[in-house]
Amino acid sequence: MTVQLRPPLDHEWPICRMILPETCAGASSREYLLAVQDQPPHAIAAASFRQTATGVTDLRMHVIPRFRRSGVGSQVVAFLTAGGARSVSGAVDLATEALAVAFCEARGFSRIDTLTTVEAEIAEMREFTRRLCSRRQRAGEIVPLSRAPARQVAELHARYVAHQSESDPWRALVTATPGMQDSPVALIGGAVVGALLWELEGQTAVVRSRVAAPGRHASWVNALLLAEGLEGAWRRGARRVRFTYNSSNRDTQKLARRFRAEIANVVALFRLPPGP
Repeated sequence: MTVQLRPPLDHEWPICRMILPETCAGASSREYLLAVQDQPPHAIAAASFRQTATGVTDLRMHVIPRFRRSGVGSQVVAFLTAGGARSVSGAVDLATEALAVAFCEARGFSRIDTLTTVEAEIAEMREFTRRLCSRRQRAGEIVPLSRAPARQVAELHARYVAHQSESDPWRALVTATPGMQDSPVALIGGAVVGALLWELEGQTAVVRSRVAAPGRHASWVNALLLAEGLEGAWRRGARRVRFTYNSSNRDTQKLARRFRAEIANVVALFRLPPGP
């Protein structure tokens, strides 16, 4: 079977998004590849990722089931590393992609972290965060994302969430997502020190990113961002909140347990280190 890897053509975007729907929210900051063959079905796999100066990150890949174990996934990885990527990292849904875990391990990827996504009722969390903030002294101000310096927000996310030096992909995501413009951003002396980026899906507020620069004000920033984010979501009709935390984030794990959050999914992060 001869398979070609290339970016989707204009008329192929619908099928690409059908194969990888979970990447559509950040499409403006991602790159895409389709694996195509000459005979129907022409598109048999899709991959999406972010390209940075240090390598490929946030790789998501899906191969149509009947074409798995045909070498297509290995071809995608080889294509990315041949393009000069010093490392390749991506995510695997542990509930639905058990075969992908085996694929990553067989090709030298190492498991580096676990992300757990949970959902909880907003009402009780909202009361708790309001009481928490009433006991803390404000050290700065909170403004909506629409009034905050987009580049500074992107730089904060790139450094402390994505752990990348490049902020441009995240700036594109921040500025190109209208539903996030009410998100709270913390400023001290006019500089961005934290942000909680969220958008509404039905009656659920989905937190896309929460970050605070380390320092003596980090505790205040985190508490106030959460309180302001929940208040804003409540005003717009949200009654549940969905958020994600990694295995080392003990504070958010405790928050999830305190409010009896339900686990929505668990994702493992894998990385292929640079070759010799």
